[in-house]
Amino acid sequence: MSLIFSILGILILLLYISKKKSRWIKYGQYRGSRHITINGHQYYLEKVKFKDYQDAIHHYFKIVADISAYADALEVRYDYYDWSNTIFRFEHTTIKLIRCIDKVLLIKSKKPISIEDLELDNSSFRM
Repeated sequence: MSLIFSILGILILLLYISKKKSRWIKYGQYRGSRHITINGHQYYLEKVKFKDYQDAIHHYFKIVADISAYADALEVRYDYYDWSNTIFRFEHTTIKLIRCIDKVLLIKSKKPISIEDLELDNSSFRM
């Protein structure tokens, strides 16, 4: 009987692990993700929250490093004023990171698009 419960427990654990969504941002408290379409461009959005402003800044640079390690970027744009957003254009996708107080939002295009097109769609993204 205990063998049946052990097998059942292992199956439930494996099912839970297989259903867990893959995350791009590995830091912070996961606040959700969704898929949206704006002006014919499909995007994946992922949001995380940190304990405070300083923690968000600290981890933002780690997230930028993780994204830049994803592949060789064809083009990168930074906001040098307050490091509140960074955009990477890769061969197969374009990724934008937006930091606002204690949150970070990742916006990833399903297909490669120009940074200019992503910026035109930018007004529709909400933290």
